[in-house]
Amino acid sequence: MKIIYSRRFEERYQTNPVENPDRVRNPALELMRSGYDFIEPSPAAEEDIRRVHGMEHVTNVRRRGLYETASWAAGGAIAAAELGLAGEPAFALIRPPGHHASASRAWGLCFFNNMAIAVRRIMQRAARVLIIDIDLHFGDGTVSIFRGDSGVRIVNPGSVDKNFDYLSMDSYGYMKQIEEALLGFDYDVIGVSAGFDTYIEDWGGLLTTDDYEMIGRMISEGSERCEGRRFAVLEGGYHPDLKFCISKFIKGFS
Repeated sequence: MKIIYSRRFEERYQTNPVENPDRVRNPALELMRSGYDFIEPSPAAEEDIRRVHGMEHVTNVRRRGLYETASWAAGGAIAAAELGLAGEPAFALIRPPGHHASASRAWGLCFFNNMAIAVRRIMQRAARVLIIDIDLHFGDGTVSIFRGDSGVRIVNPGSVDKNFDYLSMDSYGYMKQIEEALLGFDYDVIGVSAGFDTYIEDWGGLLTTDDYEMIGRMISEGSERCEGRRFAVLEGGYHPDLKFCISKFIKGFS
């Protein structure tokens, strides 16, 4: 199990204060203590970014002084995807997040869509990709980018019941959605948009750290259908316990 990380992800930039350097710094220290192998990524090339985002959007991100920051996060996601495709599970401990970035715009603390950039990079070698987005918030940007692409299946497990009552589903119902996501699609690799704001002490108020370990294990076991090819990239998660949520997920995912 490889952790993709750079001190560049700890840099401050113009964003909501909840999206601060401690979101990656503290989990990195926790994972270092656990003895995981760390790999330093490179920033994504503009060619990789342009496979997903139009020039107007790229120019806008550059104009705001955020291009370098966002390209480093995308590069971390690419590094994780490349390792995952090669059969080495990897977790990209990156910021800023990306799943609310579509081809031409972005919101929700995101600038470039890290997952989409990584998936587009590997799709010539992986014809079918399953993306499971476990963030509390729907990954609208990722869905928008891959709409109509039969080679990519995206599942956003939601903590809502069949009547769409917000957060009325228990953790069993949430886990059931992940179990079902791993069925009915012949995938070559699994990518996880790993947001942790559904945590019981975070905005979502539902999942425990043990639940995240179980989610990691379920996806790891599901990846046996594609020879263990799997990777994950950090999305949301804003409680100080984020380091424990990530650590437990990786324990199950390894």
